[in-house]
Amino acid sequence: MYEVENLFLEVTKAIDEHNLSSAKEILDEILMIDPGYGRAHNHLGWIYETKIKDFEKAKMHYELAIKFCKGSYPIVYINFGYLLIEYGSYSEAEKIIEEGLKINGIDRSTLIYQKGKIAEHNLDFISAYRFYRQSFESNFNHEFQKLISNEIFRVKSKMNRWQKIRIKLKLLP
Repeated sequence: MYEVENLFLEVTKAIDEHNLSSAKEILDEILMIDPGYGRAHNHLGWIYETKIKDFEKAKMHYELAIKFCKGSYPIVYINFGYLLIEYGSYSEAEKIIEEGLKINGIDRSTLIYQKGKIAEHNLDFISAYRFYRQSFESNFNHEFQKLISNEIFRVKSKMNRWQKIRIKLKLLP
């Protein structure tokens, strides 16, 4: 286990240095030693999602990360949620988000933000607005709050007149 932890530190360093091919090689090595090392699956999922653009492999690795980490590595729920939203798997994303919201130490604000993205994709602008506001209010990162403010502005621009009146009068579901 000590060897795997040291290798995982090398992965973090390689990613920080933008050396993703090296990071992937080390992750593959880690999984040869310990196929149930969930953090390695999470990082491979991220590489397949964001750099290689292989949805199926990314999804498989995120599922394995969740299976092997059993709630002890919260970031995988956020990463997997983003992947599922990106590829239009909204009902599956909602399940992962709800599961993630039960985990101690998770960034609840980001998961709530993801719920807003799903609502917006489903053209439920009132719910999207509500989730974005909730995410904004529970977040402490100034840069993320700027992003959420832009989301709130954008979703309000998509609303019809009645929907805007409802949010102004706080007649939200």
